[in-house]
Amino acid sequence: MKEMNKDQGISIVACTNKMKYMDNIFSNYERQILQEKELIIVLNNDSQDINEWKKKAEKYANVRVYQLPEETTLGSCLNFGREQAKLRYVAKWDDDDYYGSAFLHEALKAFEGTNADIVGKRTAFMYISKSKELRLRFPGNESKRVNTVLGGTIIAKKTVMEKVPFLDRSLGEDVTFQKNARAKGYRIFSTSRFNYTYFRWDSSDHTWNPPSKYLKRKSKHIGYIDDFRKIVDTSDN
Repeated sequence: MKEMNKDQGISIVACTNKMKYMDNIFSNYERQILQEKELIIVLNNDSQDINEWKKKAEKYANVRVYQLPEETTLGSCLNFGREQAKLRYVAKWDDDDYYGSAFLHEALKAFEGTNADIVGKRTAFMYISKSKELRLRFPGNESKRVNTVLGGTIIAKKTVMEKVPFLDRSLGEDVTFQKNARAKGYRIFSTSRFNYTYFRWDSSDHTWNPPSKYLKRKSKHIGYIDDFRKIVDTSDN
């Protein structure tokens, strides 16, 4: 790793068991304007070739790839990734979502400007790939203290993740982490709606599969659009 200001840096932990999201993970990382960053990839599939991932990682700065047995739960994979993290803050990234260029930068500003221990997004865009529909989830929860943020947007002080590890499970590990953190008095802050999009693909691609009626009931229609980034991305943060 090149010399970085660790107090101003964010370590990204991305756990994946799908080869097809390789390019998405690296693209999300590369576009971040925050320079104090590192990417920790944890492969959770025995059939994946770690050497292929490592070869790709050589093209980027501060990227490390690990592989754990596929029976290892997501929670345990996240804890392992956190143990490898070298920077002050640790982000939990999903392999199939979209992270705009200012995502990490915006989160860092939130840590610096509030007394939050965990930062993320409660209000966020959702893109339904099949219909190209853009929606806004949980409107009205921007720039304020909240009880929970979306799992793919969690960024916490590393010390918080050390004291409140993820449970040894593959479903709901993000919700229980935040619940246990709140029980210990840690504060959660939701940033703006921008710079992130939760993707819905075919249901078989998701670990969590709520009914589509639930997703639509808890969100607002924005429009049908090919390039959602025109709305989602902002350079104001």
